[in-house]
Amino acid sequence: MKKVVSKVDPQFDFSAGKKYVSIDLEFIELDTVCDQEIYLYTHDRYVLYRGANVPFTLQDKLRLDSSKTKFIYIFCENEQQLRRFYEKNLTNIIENDKVPTQKKADVLYRCALGIAQDIFERPDHAETMHRSKGVVDCTIRLLFKDSNAFANMINLSGHDYYTYTHSVNVLTFTLSLLSSLGFKDQKFLKDAGMGALLHDVGKSKVPIAILNKPSKLTEEEWAVMKNHPVFGAEIVEKAKMPERGVDVIVQHHERVNGKGYPHGLYGEAIPIASQVVSLVDAYDAMTSDRVYQKARKPFEAMRIISQEMKDHYNPGMVETFIRMLNLKK
Repeated sequence: MKKVVSKVDPQFDFSAGKKYVSIDLEFIELDTVCDQEIYLYTHDRYVLYRGANVPFTLQDKLRLDSSKTKFIYIFCENEQQLRRFYEKNLTNIIENDKVPTQKKADVLYRCALGIAQDIFERPDHAETMHRSKGVVDCTIRLLFKDSNAFANMINLSGHDYYTYTHSVNVLTFTLSLLSSLGFKDQKFLKDAGMGALLHDVGKSKVPIAILNKPSKLTEEEWAVMKNHPVFGAEIVEKAKMPERGVDVIVQHHERVNGKGYPHGLYGEAIPIASQVVSLVDAYDAMTSDRVYQKARKPFEAMRIISQEMKDHYNPGMVETFIRMLNLKK
């Protein structure tokens, strides 16, 4: 599956400052309170329709439908405000059959990016951790609801290696691969998904000079970097993350040959969810641009994983992943 660089969504471009942003009428969950004022665009100007903190009702929806209004507008000062609006209505967007899968995937992916950024900037903030649970739940719903959702979400990512983008990609790959392996239990998937989304949160405790170093790390720097799974587990344990999610974070660099870190676990001692995140983490890292490495093609990345690194991962899991990516006829 080829990654493509998505065009910048003008709704998320706030380079020119504050702006009115169009919102699909189907996105708004009925009988919920909107934190922002709602506007209509009529006669070449924006007109206030609903004040902030006033519920948007079925009557409102029917009235606007009857006038053939497809979009409302909200006034945003920054990208974060827009993402929080989408987050509040995310369950409705995912469950609404009138919203195309591509639009659902786009909103979900961008909400997840925003949450990943918030978590890395404020890793000890419990409210952000709670928001991430909602995004993981909606990701599971969308992936199970529509067979095209996986491709739509992955195609939104570009080749630039940002920690936030990588985290969301690993979440999407993880849930899809676990499903392909036959895991359907919702709690299992949610716990594993939380770990996948936050697998690199411990890097927030690693000096930026080490994270962004364009050349090979020294032994001392590598020793610091190898601590990020433990740092991550310490962060999420404070937020009372489920044990399986904590395991994923601390074990996502373990290898089935026993040569991983931080504990050198071997074979089946590594839980399945952790093995999955370990595999997809490596694949997404290889196929993304980083400061010290250009992105590899998907076929080349899987050749390395299945041949040069064949003792690092469960071979049956690798085969399933290859089929899932449609890299093998």
